[in-house]
Amino acid sequence: MTVLLAGLMACAHRGGETEVARRDTPVRAEAGENQSDPVRKSCKGHGPRIPEGETVNGIVRAAYLVGADGKVTDVTVTGKASPAALKAIQRFIAGCVYAPALRDGKPVTVRWRGELDFTRVPGSR
Repeated sequence: MTVLLAGLMACAHRGGETEVARRDTPVRAEAGENQSDPVRKSCKGHGPRIPEGETVNGIVRAAYLVGADGKVTDVTVTGKASPAALKAIQRFIAGCVYAPALRDGKPVTVRWRGELDFTRVPGSR
Protein backbone atom coordinates (compact mmCIF):
# COMPACT_ATOMS: atom_id res chain seq x y z
CA MET A 1 0.00 0.00 0.00
CA THR A 2 1.29 3.39 -0.89
CA VAL A 3 1.38 5.85 1.97
CA LEU A 4 0.37 9.48 1.92
CA LEU A 5 3.09 11.86 3.10
CA ALA A 6 2.32 15.45 3.96
CA GLY A 7 4.98 17.97 4.88
CA LEU A 8 4.68 20.69 7.39
CA MET A 9 5.49 23.78 5.29
CA ALA A 10 4.53 26.94 7.20
CA CYS A 11 2.94 28.18 10.39
CA ALA A 12 0.98 31.33 11.13
CA HIS A 13 -0.58 32.39 14.42
CA ARG A 14 -4.23 33.28 14.35
CA GLY A 15 -6.42 33.73 17.43
CA GLY A 16 -4.41 31.47 19.74
CA GLU A 17 -4.14 28.69 17.18
CA THR A 18 -1.48 27.74 14.68
CA GLU A 19 -2.64 26.94 11.18
CA VAL A 20 -0.34 24.37 9.66
CA ALA A 21 0.03 24.50 5.90
CA ARG A 22 0.78 21.11 4.43
CA ARG A 23 1.08 19.47 1.06
CA ASP A 24 -0.36 16.07 0.36
CA THR A 25 -1.42 13.78 -2.43
CA PRO A 26 -4.34 11.38 -1.91
CA VAL A 27 -3.46 7.70 -2.18
CA ARG A 28 -5.91 4.84 -2.69
CA ALA A 29 -6.21 2.51 0.29
CA GLU A 30 -8.76 0.18 -1.25
CA ALA A 31 -7.95 -1.12 -4.71
CA GLY A 32 -10.69 -1.81 -7.17
CA GLU A 33 -10.75 -2.73 -10.83
CA ASN A 34 -11.87 0.03 -13.17
CA GLN A 35 -11.68 2.51 -10.30
CA SER A 36 -10.32 6.04 -10.27
CA ASP A 37 -9.01 7.77 -7.16
CA PRO A 38 -10.96 10.55 -5.47
CA VAL A 39 -9.44 13.98 -6.05
CA ARG A 40 -9.41 16.58 -3.29
CA LYS A 41 -11.30 19.67 -4.42
CA SER A 42 -10.98 21.85 -1.34
CA CYS A 43 -10.31 22.02 2.38
CA LYS A 44 -11.17 24.65 4.96
CA GLY A 45 -7.92 26.55 5.53
CA HIS A 46 -4.39 25.63 4.50
CA GLY A 47 -3.88 23.02 7.20
CA PRO A 48 -5.01 21.99 10.66
CA ARG A 49 -5.23 24.73 13.29
CA ILE A 50 -3.29 23.38 16.24
CA PRO A 51 -4.32 25.15 19.48
CA GLU A 52 -1.56 27.16 21.10
CA GLY A 53 0.41 25.10 23.61
CA GLU A 54 -0.60 21.78 22.03
CA THR A 55 2.00 19.49 20.48
CA VAL A 56 2.46 17.34 17.40
CA ASN A 57 5.69 15.33 17.03
CA GLY A 58 6.59 13.03 14.17
CA ILE A 59 4.17 11.06 12.03
CA VAL A 60 0.40 11.24 12.50
CA ARG A 61 -1.71 8.54 10.82
CA ALA A 62 -5.15 9.23 9.42
CA ALA A 63 -7.89 6.98 8.03
CA TYR A 64 -11.22 8.18 6.66
CA LEU A 65 -14.00 7.49 4.19
CA VAL A 66 -14.49 9.57 1.07
CA GLY A 67 -18.14 9.08 0.18
CA ALA A 68 -19.75 8.78 -3.21
CA ASP A 69 -20.88 12.37 -2.59
CA GLY A 70 -17.26 13.51 -2.00
CA LYS A 71 -17.77 14.20 1.71
CA VAL A 72 -15.28 12.96 4.30
CA THR A 73 -16.61 10.90 7.24
CA ASP A 74 -15.38 8.43 9.86
CA VAL A 75 -12.05 10.21 10.39
CA THR A 76 -9.62 8.61 12.83
CA VAL A 77 -6.25 10.17 13.64
CA THR A 78 -3.48 8.64 15.76
CA GLY A 79 0.10 9.54 16.53
CA LYS A 80 2.45 11.45 18.78
CA ALA A 81 0.29 14.48 19.47
CA SER A 82 -1.75 15.91 22.28
CA PRO A 83 -5.47 15.02 22.23
CA ALA A 84 -6.43 18.59 21.25
CA ALA A 85 -3.91 18.57 18.37
CA LEU A 86 -5.26 15.23 17.11
CA LYS A 87 -8.80 16.65 17.27
CA ALA A 88 -7.70 19.70 15.24
CA ILE A 89 -6.15 17.46 12.57
CA GLN A 90 -9.29 15.32 12.53
CA ARG A 91 -11.48 18.43 12.14
CA PHE A 92 -9.33 19.68 9.24
CA ILE A 93 -9.53 16.37 7.36
CA ALA A 94 -13.30 16.17 7.94
CA GLY A 95 -13.65 19.64 6.37
CA CYS A 96 -12.20 18.55 3.03
CA VAL A 97 -14.34 17.82 -0.04
CA TYR A 98 -13.36 15.45 -2.85
CA ALA A 99 -14.50 14.63 -6.34
CA PRO A 100 -15.49 11.02 -5.56
CA ALA A 101 -13.71 7.91 -6.74
CA LEU A 102 -15.37 6.30 -9.73
CA ARG A 103 -15.78 2.59 -10.34
CA ASP A 104 -17.08 1.66 -13.76
CA GLY A 105 -18.00 5.33 -14.20
CA LYS A 106 -20.13 5.53 -11.03
CA PRO A 107 -19.24 7.35 -7.77
CA VAL A 108 -18.21 4.98 -4.95
CA THR A 109 -17.16 5.29 -1.31
CA VAL A 110 -13.49 4.49 -0.58
CA ARG A 111 -11.38 4.34 2.58
CA TRP A 112 -8.19 6.43 2.55
CA ARG A 113 -5.24 5.94 4.84
CA GLY A 114 -2.21 8.11 5.05
CA GLU A 115 0.43 9.79 7.12
CA LEU A 116 1.08 13.42 7.93
CA ASP A 117 4.73 14.23 8.54
CA PHE A 118 5.24 16.82 11.29
CA THR A 119 9.00 16.22 11.58
CA ARG A 120 10.06 18.84 9.05
CA VAL A 121 10.96 22.39 9.94
CA PRO A 122 8.53 25.01 8.54
CA GLY A 123 9.75 26.35 5.21
CA SER A 124 12.21 23.50 4.53
CA ARG A 125 12.00 21.19 1.53
